[in-house]
Amino acid sequence: MSLPQSTIALDLDRQPGRPPILTTDAGADPAQWATRNRDALRAVLAEHGAVLVRGLGLADVDRIATTFHALSSDLMVERESFAPRDDHGQGVYSSSPWPQNQPMCMHHELSYALRFPGLMLFACRTAPTDGGATAVADASAVLDALPKKLIKRFERQGWLLTRSYNDEIGASVAQAFGSDDREAVERYCRANAIAFDWQPDGTLHTRQRRSAVV
Repeated sequence: MSLPQSTIALDLDRQPGRPPILTTDAGADPAQWATRNRDALRAVLAEHGAVLVRGLGLADVDRIATTFHALSSDLMVERESFAPRDDHGQGVYSSSPWPQNQPMCMHHELSYALRFPGLMLFACRTAPTDGGATAVADASAVLDALPKKLIKRFERQGWLLTRSYNDEIGASVAQAFGSDDREAVERYCRANAIAFDWQPDGTLHTRQRRSAVV
């Protein structure tokens, strides 16, 4: 039996400069709520770019995973990670560790990878007692604010990323590539247009050119 689709757009709280907010009571089964409202949520995303849903009660990883899978049938396995994360399985990862007194710069998730997510899903397991924020930006507005000559250059040349994988900062080789086996890492690099060079001390240097405007 198919579940009826709701019209949640009528219940959105819209405020200038903020994503629309939807407050709901999903009860004991947030995954079923997500399945029932998936098409409507997608419509909100297509119109606004983001939506904040409150009241799902996603306090543990299993509930998060089942709810996320109800919203997207193809959760990615992360590769080429920038910072170490905890892998909770089922396509669910912790956030990157970050100093509490420092804002995280705006970025496109995995923009340096050939396969990047088209949909980002965040869950707050424990609400902060003070402060706390997940900042998002309108990428189209940011692009339009750049000088036109710079945009043309980005469109023409793309951008070049060079990385050094070591044990001092950022994700290790094993964390970034899912393996520390050199042959497996090299196969991934060749398949994803990444030039690589192993250093005498065992560290890995990589270079990859990517599109800047998609």
